[in-house]
Amino acid sequence: MMSNSEIIKEKLIHKGAEASLYYGHWFNKEVFFKYRIPKKYRLEELDKKIRTMRTIIESRALITVKNFGLNVPQVYEIDTKNSIIVMKYIKGEKLKDILNSLNDNKKQEYFKKIGRDIALLHKNGHIHGDITTSNIIITQNEDIFLIDFGLHEYSDTIEDKSVDLHLFKRVLISSHGKDYEFCFKAFLEGYKSEYDKEDLNVYNMIIKNITAIETRGRYVKSEERL
Repeated sequence: MMSNSEIIKEKLIHKGAEASLYYGHWFNKEVFFKYRIPKKYRLEELDKKIRTMRTIIESRALITVKNFGLNVPQVYEIDTKNSIIVMKYIKGEKLKDILNSLNDNKKQEYFKKIGRDIALLHKNGHIHGDITTSNIIITQNEDIFLIDFGLHEYSDTIEDKSVDLHLFKRVLISSHGKDYEFCFKAFLEGYKSEYDKEDLNVYNMIIKNITAIETRGRYVKSEERL
């Protein structure tokens, strides 16, 4: 457990239903503190167990996928008693905020890279769970960081991978309508490029299942996840 002398929370960055994100300092390092909020409607013992479990799962996911070569925030400390993750502060801009200002070459470059990153996750049995342009940070050096693994799951099923992509597609349609087709096409090009010839059948099944999900009418209200 961290002592108060180690924690300096300076600014609330985001307050969500499940967690709050603060900017601050930890041992003189610029960091994010991700704090899972207690839920009064749950039994206290159950609430603590759920928040602790989700804190551990997210932390482990960040540590693991970083070893794949993906850009994600480095985890400095996990405080399971208080359900806090201390992560390296990533200075940059949300893709959502700068997309309209990008030229087509940059859009294609970024979305192909994002597609490759998500494919690496999926091929290694990881589902991000909340791929949005708000959860992608572009740094000054044009490095692309995936953030917020709070809905991360371990899965190697076609269905879960398809849902991950489908939700991202819905985000692009709802938030970036005029750029949707161009950006999603570039994303899928990058995603497909990570699949060898032997694995192309898996890729094709994932893409085919996106259409099946849309036909079933599932996850249509993914805009609520923005």
